[in-house]
Amino acid sequence: MYPTSHPAPTAAVANRVVRRLLGPAIRPEFCLIGVDDLLNNRAVTSVSDLARGQLNVWGNSFPAAELPTPGTLAEVDGIPFAWPNGRSDGDNVRCEGQLIDLPPEQYDWIYLLAASERRSEDTLWVYYDDGHADPLRLGVSDFLDGTAAFGERPAFRTERMHYPHHVQQGLSTTMWLARAGMPRRGRARALRLPRLVALHVFAITLMTGTDEANGGAR
Repeated sequence: MYPTSHPAPTAAVANRVVRRLLGPAIRPEFCLIGVDDLLNNRAVTSVSDLARGQLNVWGNSFPAAELPTPGTLAEVDGIPFAWPNGRSDGDNVRCEGQLIDLPPEQYDWIYLLAASERRSEDTLWVYYDDGHADPLRLGVSDFLDGTAAFGERPAFRTERMHYPHHVQQGLSTTMWLARAGMPRRGRARALRLPRLVALHVFAITLMTGTDEANGGAR
């Protein structure tokens, strides 16, 4: 077992020579993946349709008034997302192993706007043109606890939570900005979501271009 506390620096570490050099400018590109055709769950409601919430077994949901307008672009920490154009029967993707085709490209990161009933940790699979399939670990923290168990950043924090028959003021909820790195230098063609119904994905963006600054081929 490794110690969980941070070790005190040794004399060798304290005297280690570290050089910092300016690298080339990085101009990332973003590929916003639409998920409207995959929406299969309601996790966002207005005060007029509280009973439609399905974020968890208790029928809770996020308040629509504190989230982006359906069908618009949303930016979180400099990452743009295509916010889903929700409908009466769905505004997010409850993860059931859905396969999502991607424009064939080399990507560096997968970013997701996601929420979880309790903490969720599972595997994303990425499929490449050359036949490789890479498992990528993904962790998303509890939407109600609000503590980043996996180092994610909060994308949206609301001031209230919706119940099927009332609005609970002062009970905050959190949607998370999660990400997974894609180290393989190859053209990704598809992404498979986990089979984990406690995990809800609202938007997906892939980032590329960062490797070009180091002479990498896309």
